Amino acid sequence: MECPGFQLESGASIQPGDFIPSVSRPNGARQYMALKVFKDSASGDWLVYYGFNSDPELIGRLPKSIFSGLAYKAIALWFSGMAINNATFQPTPALPPVGSGYMAGHGSNMAASMSNIQLIDEQGQALSTARHFIGFSSNPKLYSYTAIVDDQFFYGGPGRTTSSDATSSTTAIYSLLALFISLLL
Repeated sequence: MECPGFQLESGASIQPGDFIPSVSRPNGARQYMALKVFKDSASGDWLVYYGFNSDPELIGRLPKSIFSGLAYKAIALWFSGMAINNATFQPTPALPPVGSGYMAGHGSNMAASMSNIQLIDEQGQALSTARHFIGFSSNPKLYSYTAIVDDQFFYGGPGRTTSSDATSSTTAIYSLLALFISLLL
């Protein structure tokens, strides 16, 4: 994945665009990923922390110098994910599953989830994310998400394994579940 300006920390365990091989299984062991992005008050850089079944560690930064308005404060955060079914990113007829492969409505034992979602203001206070959440699914019949409740939402979908009912070139290339959280500070 291209991430212009991102400076990877020496020894970082992961970087933007890397594949995450271990996933939670329905009714099985749960995997936990922690992701934190915040502005360092001393340098003005945006720091990215990541942890997989562990406390997050610094993996990189986006220097203040590459931003104009974002050098002062964030006005929007775009978080997205995609599922691909081969390593070449080439169009294929099959649409792979997202999350655990179960639709969001299946809840905590089956669907994938994101939890402890927080937006932190300049004073370090957590703000409610529920009213700022705008979701998008490239194909709601195959991929779904729930509203944020108590700083958590569920997402996922089974995808489709045959080409006979492919619906668009966009979803034939990849399946996309994009989640957009917008906060005007």
